[in-house]
Amino acid sequence: MLVAIPAWNEAENLEAVIAELRRVRPLDHLLVVDDGSTDDTPHVARRLGCPLLELPFNLGYGAAIQAGIKHGLRHGYAVVVTFDADGQHDPGDIAALVEAVAAGADLVLGSRFTAPEAYRGSRIRQSGRRVFAGLARILTGLDLTDPTSGLKALGQRAQELFALARFPDRHPDADALVLASRARLRVEERPARMRPSRNRHSMHDGRAIAYTCNMLFSLLVAALCREADLKRW
Repeated sequence: MLVAIPAWNEAENLEAVIAELRRVRPLDHLLVVDDGSTDDTPHVARRLGCPLLELPFNLGYGAAIQAGIKHGLRHGYAVVVTFDADGQHDPGDIAALVEAVAAGADLVLGSRFTAPEAYRGSRIRQSGRRVFAGLARILTGLDLTDPTSGLKALGQRAQELFALARFPDRHPDADALVLASRARLRVEERPARMRPSRNRHSMHDGRAIAYTCNMLFSLLVAALCREADLKRW
């Protein structure tokens, strides 16, 4: 199994994240996807002996996620888990997601809203997640609570879908779930004990309005795209 770790300027956090993953999940293969960091993120990964995939410049969170998934698909991993590098994910939650894939799910999300005492972020972020969850529910019928979760487990079919050229390469959140539903993937959730991010920056810092507008537009595109484009595997 592969754990893909998208990282942008996470030099201060990466060592602790990798150490915890190796302690809790010693048999998993790790891959750091450096998204054009301007700090020492790639050097930290190399020093720790962690496989590293370097993007030529900052392409965005979605592109880093997709690069890691494509790597897993090319190397034949049955399951690829996406795991953020800022310390907010608990490696102990991975097992339940992988077990759900083994039981037949194609895509499994870790949900902070179904885990007791999980960190859920500010009220504004919680409200935003509820809005996107509601829109995704309307468009797909999926009853999901945490559509923006970065902790995901992908089986073979989900990996193939996420590797498509038309996959949203900026913020693969609710719009990716719309695509998954239209491709008739089995999507499930499992509890995830999220923690506060150790990083002072966020991929949405200063861009909340733009992110919301782009997400709404991307949801519309995902809902209207041709089904033939989702059946290339």
